[in-house]
Amino acid sequence: MLTSLKSGALALALSAAMVIAPTFATSAAARTLSLGANNNEADFIADGFKFFAQRVGELSNGELEVEIFWSSQLGGAREMVQGVASGSIDMQMDVIELLVTLEPRIGVLSLPLAFRDQDHFVAFLGSDVFGEMLDTLESKGVMFPDREGLADPEIARNWVRPYDRGLVSNKPIFTPADLSGFKIRMYESEIPLKSWEALGASVHVVPWPDVYTSLATGLVDGLTGTVTDNYEMKHFESARYWTNIHEYFQMMHPWVSKVTWDSLTDDQRAAVGQATREASHEIARLMNIANAESVAKAQSEFGVSLINPPIGPWIEKMQPAHADFEERGLVEKGLLGRIQAIQ
Repeated sequence: MLTSLKSGALALALSAAMVIAPTFATSAAARTLSLGANNNEADFIADGFKFFAQRVGELSNGELEVEIFWSSQLGGAREMVQGVASGSIDMQMDVIELLVTLEPRIGVLSLPLAFRDQDHFVAFLGSDVFGEMLDTLESKGVMFPDREGLADPEIARNWVRPYDRGLVSNKPIFTPADLSGFKIRMYESEIPLKSWEALGASVHVVPWPDVYTSLATGLVDGLTGTVTDNYEMKHFESARYWTNIHEYFQMMHPWVSKVTWDSLTDDQRAAVGQATREASHEIARLMNIANAESVAKAQSEFGVSLINPPIGPWIEKMQPAHADFEERGLVEKGLLGRIQAIQ
């Protein structure tokens, strides 16, 4: 009788183990990766972040789960960059200018009129010049998943924000000559200040929250920025012209801690890379919709006139300033020449 009871208990235990074991194995295989976001969950672009996270989970067959921390919960944007580099944060998705603290040459992306047009910028993203910058970032602990995808112009363009940066003004601006006596608002940073002085404007430093009043009172005649940003801030109430000079282009992209990347299996890395490529299409779709809506509203609500001038005179006027920046070490010598040579 005792033997029979022991046998029955053992059978029950083995049966229970068979039921529990698969569940335990599945939960143990799942790994949660943190994704730091500066955006809040209500932003139009949030669905792109969610798409990326969902696809990482699906493509890894549930081995990886991405948890998004919205609204800078993991720290400010630049703090998160340091967190990713050190391995305390797994991933971040934002504009890549933030990475200038790890790779100073990335600062050239914000240099006014360094690129002829968006096609030139897209070609740059697939070039050896940008590849060298990505190599430096990797040596500093930051990886770009699917970096090889940037060699494909379609994928590279998906990551370029479609919100061109132009000049908001209270009068039509077509050439740099029109900037004579023009009072432009700028933020406190040497390169943009010197750049717009070189273009012929009278530069005034005004904090962003004070721009609306400064335009309304005539303290400044205009400022640089996107149609979207200036529509949302109602700057077009006082300045109803926007000249598209392609001041500079912005690229967003996910990046991953090298500590995290090295700990993933080959299949998991492939899943993150594929999710990155697929997310580029969704994020591009969302950005293009938002940009088109903002432009349409700016025109219908404020009567904004959009001006697309020949860009050649602007680039030519800017060249002496570019040379000065290189001479003073603000931009690496020869870098702008290499960028201009990209076709």
